[in-house]
Amino acid sequence: MVLWHPPDTPWVKLNTDGAFSSATLEAGEGGLVRGTDGGLLWAFCSPVDASSSFEAELMALIRGLEMAMEFSTHIWIEIDSAALVKLLSTGQPGSADFRHHMALIRRMTSQRQVRFSHIYREGNRAADFLAGRGI
Repeated sequence: MVLWHPPDTPWVKLNTDGAFSSATLEAGEGGLVRGTDGGLLWAFCSPVDASSSFEAELMALIRGLEMAMEFSTHIWIEIDSAALVKLLSTGQPGSADFRHHMALIRRMTSQRQVRFSHIYREGNRAADFLAGRGI
C-alpha cells in the first residue's frame, strides 16, 4: 500500500499531476499544497494547453510552485512522474520542446530549499483526481 505522508517542519509538500487525452487532445493540471499537519493550504485544477502528458506535468508543477511559494521557502515536490523527478534532480535541461518550462522551474526554485521525490499514483490520488477534473 502506498501512502502519502506530511512533510516535516518547516516544509510544505506540493503534489501535482498533469493529464492528457490523446483521443481528444485535451489536457488538465491539478495539485495540492499541504502543511506539516497534512492540512490543505491550497488546491487547484484547470484545463491547460499542452501537447503531451509530460508537458501537462510540467505546467502543473509550475502552477503548483507559484502557490507553494506563498507558504514557505522550503518546498517538497512529490510527483508520480519518475522521468520528471529524474530530470529535475539531475539538472539536465530536457528536450528542446520543454526547455522553456524547465528553465522557468529552475528559476522559481533557485532561491528556495527544494526536494524532489517520486510517489506512485496511488499515493498521489488527490492530485491525479484534480488533473482529471482539469480536463
